[in-house]
Amino acid sequence: MRLRPLMFVFPPFDFLADEHVQDELLAGGVRDLMLGYFRLFDDYPSAGYVVPPNTSGPTPNWWSFFEDRPERDNPVPTGFLASGRLVRDYFATPRRGRLVAPFHATERLYAGMGVIPPDLPAGIEDKAERLQELVRQLTARGIRVYTFGSSDGVPEWLDEQPYCINNPRYDAYIGARLQDYYLHFPTIAGVVTDGPGYGYEITPGFRGGGQLFAPLCTCPHCQAKAAALGTNLDAMQAAADHLQQMLHSLTPAQVDLLLESQEGMLDAIDLLMEDPHLVDLLRFKTASVTDSIGRVYRAVKAANPRLEYGICPRLPCFAPMQGVNLYQLSQVTDFIQSKHYLWMEGIDGFRGTLARYVQTLRAWSPDVDEARLEALICRALGVRLPSDYRIADFAQPGPKAFFDEIVYRESRKMLQRMGDVQRISPFVGLEHGGIWLTPEELRYTLQAMVDAGLTRFTYYVLNSITDDIWDVITEFTA
Repeated sequence: MRLRPLMFVFPPFDFLADEHVQDELLAGGVRDLMLGYFRLFDDYPSAGYVVPPNTSGPTPNWWSFFEDRPERDNPVPTGFLASGRLVRDYFATPRRGRLVAPFHATERLYAGMGVIPPDLPAGIEDKAERLQELVRQLTARGIRVYTFGSSDGVPEWLDEQPYCINNPRYDAYIGARLQDYYLHFPTIAGVVTDGPGYGYEITPGFRGGGQLFAPLCTCPHCQAKAAALGTNLDAMQAAADHLQQMLHSLTPAQVDLLLESQEGMLDAIDLLMEDPHLVDLLRFKTASVTDSIGRVYRAVKAANPRLEYGICPRLPCFAPMQGVNLYQLSQVTDFIQSKHYLWMEGIDGFRGTLARYVQTLRAWSPDVDEARLEALICRALGVRLPSDYRIADFAQPGPKAFFDEIVYRESRKMLQRMGDVQRISPFVGLEHGGIWLTPEELRYTLQAMVDAGLTRFTYYVLNSITDDIWDVITEFTA
């Protein structure tokens, strides 16, 4: 079985205009590209722009995604973006500048919102025209182009910043921005926004993924959402605080009893029902996420019903705690890109998150050993690890059995919860600031997805693909 790849591309996108690059993509089975953050790269920054200190690589604005990468057994050299298979020539000379909005905003779309959207700076209209021509050229060659994100610049709000998942005003702005993309790039196939979901990390101060025990927002919009659901924010917050306190005082006997007694789905429901406010909290998060995505979906379809809308949550094992119900979200999206991000350390990596769970719970409940905590975490998430590859081994490359277990079963969960394989295009990647997957681990990942019955994947990131990675990808796509 062949997989259909959707390749994520970092700006600047100029190298994609090279017909040789296009030929190689097409020969490799690539028919879909997703232009990340959909911004222009301005080589000539305006007065007052300062290049961040101590940065290397072609563009400091987005090089930060790869900064502070620790040394490891399988390092990628500093400046690796300059040595990617498809972008080598373009990035041979280091490039510095800023990332800016790719078009002049269509004012009528934002009328009455109290916001000034990002705008194309004066003097680089020619670059904007070249990007429009590039999208038309790719479309003409049979390559479908998607935009990723709505963060092509920071909007200026005329009053308070309205971001809140339950604030329809913010979703209205996102929808208007995505409609603006379509007006300026009418041949795009669709749009994708990152997330959604509440936090899932429990390590205090960890900067990625959001905090599981972050205080609930108490703005009027969240108060209204809670009231509509018949719930109470204060009671839900108290329940979350109580759960966190329990995790600070676990004992070996408590963990053993739970592991011995809790086996099935109904056991988990019974356990949750000990505090109905925890159930309310999950209901509140799920309704908030689903309703927010639904508002954006309707705005995208209002621009053009043929436009596809995709989202990028984490794996199903993390979904319930985030308020991400894959079935409900599949009703207000065209495809879902759950993240088969499996690296260690960094942000969003499955192995890194589990390792942080053990480290944090060990600090909170020092009487409980790591083996018990690992068993507790795996039971709570509904995952199993091979007997010869435990969390303590995660800094080393994983065996095939790890991917056959985690990737296969999480892929099957996607199928079970969404139903339609055509709506599933999981993200696959090598890192987000963590210990990179090896080419062999990538092969194990893609094979496990095929074995699970999936037919699509999204790859992060085209710019860093080297010959050995391209060879692995094209085994499944060419």
